Amino acid sequence: MNYIFLDTESTGASTVWDQVLEIGMVWTDENLNIKEKWEMRSRIKDGIVPNYGALDVTGFTVKDLTQSNHSHMQMVEAMENTLKRWGNAYVFAYNGQNFDYPLIQKTLYKSLKPAYITNTNGKKHGDVLNIIRAAKLVNPGVIETPMSDSGNPVFKLDRLMKHEGAHGAMADTLAMLEVAKKAYNKANSVWRASLLTISKADTEDVITKQKLFCQLQWFYGRLRKYLVTHFIFHPVYLAWAQTWDLINNPEDFFKLDDANLKQALTKSPKVLRTLKANKSEIILNHKHALTESPYKEIGADELARRAGVLHDNFEFKKRVTKILQEIHDEKVAKSVTDDKILYPEEMLYAKGFPKDADKNLMSNFHQFKWEDRVELIDKFKEERFSRLAEKLIYEEKPEILPESITKRVKREIAERIFSTDKQTWTTLPEFYRQIDEKRSKHENDEKKMKLLDEYDQFAQSIEKKYESA
Repeated sequence: MNYIFLDTESTGASTVWDQVLEIGMVWTDENLNIKEKWEMRSRIKDGIVPNYGALDVTGFTVKDLTQSNHSHMQMVEAMENTLKRWGNAYVFAYNGQNFDYPLIQKTLYKSLKPAYITNTNGKKHGDVLNIIRAAKLVNPGVIETPMSDSGNPVFKLDRLMKHEGAHGAMADTLAMLEVAKKAYNKANSVWRASLLTISKADTEDVITKQKLFCQLQWFYGRLRKYLVTHFIFHPVYLAWAQTWDLINNPEDFFKLDDANLKQALTKSPKVLRTLKANKSEIILNHKHALTESPYKEIGADELARRAGVLHDNFEFKKRVTKILQEIHDEKVAKSVTDDKILYPEEMLYAKGFPKDADKNLMSNFHQFKWEDRVELIDKFKEERFSRLAEKLIYEEKPEILPESITKRVKREIAERIFSTDKQTWTTLPEFYRQIDEKRSKHENDEKKMKLLDEYDQFAQSIEKKYESA
């Protein structure tokens, strides 16, 4: 099995509203020897206001944002073709489960492309951050980690592996590969364990077959070990396995009435721990947790007995499942004050997979000339795909759109970017505020002030284009 390592640089931290600006990918063999590299940068899309924090990290100038030889759609298509050509592989990113993978999925979705190409059809998602944390726990000599002010190890990629061009997509991908090699060479048992739980199906298979195992959870800057057994799956979040921390004797909970059981399950420290089967969490042999107190004092035999007693009590499983459903329903009732209106961009997970008719139309959409794609807009069964098609054409070939559609798209963009409320995307008022804040801190730095002026002028150009929309 080959490996693919990838990194993205974007306009900000929102996986829905921010845009991928740069992608770097490296294809390796099973021994992590490089077979091929691929990278591409695109221009910023029309109507996107970047977040200053992201620009400050990447060092992207206005020229970088606006003068690439490739449009965003060209980059997306090139990435898709490269991933297809590289075939079956384990795909790795650094903190990819929380950012890069959902960002790529939503980017593909908004581009009317199959959203899950990085974890379907022979590909599975892994996360080097999870691996190196676990490897460091098992073998502290795996990698040198700087320490935070609170005395915890720091796992930021640019702190683990000093490299030229940090926060450039290819530079970060190559640095990630070097970190992965350290785990591969010095903690291979952890590396192999990570491959066993790299997908949802794989994880579910492992946890249902192993009576006892060591679950790892990151809390307050440290990775912690728990000796657990798989108990049930969450009744609402079906990919969330509920594990029972065997520090707790289940027999003490069997005799509780429902009200007291509910209270016991919600207090801290947790009795039930969540293991997200779709997040490539690493599971180790239970012996890794047996060295920890109080598991060591309880002893392996008693822990195994507790697991057996728990699994034999089917009525108790039903009771706990019911309680978890109640807890979820209560949270929803408290949080929902009105129905939130979703934008088409936000509907990847909310609305699910496209129906066959729309899926076929998406394929046709990308085979047609841009001029002919306009005729397909109204043929989608779901409105979200029609709206996304309009925006795609607006971003790539605005001159071919009917004036009525152009006005509507520009108006929607204007409503978002001129908003004075706190939003999940970066607005123009927020971008100006970020720039002004940095000006006050860097007034004696001529180079920095010049860059801030360029950002300000760029924001003004966006404002000018959309102020009349």
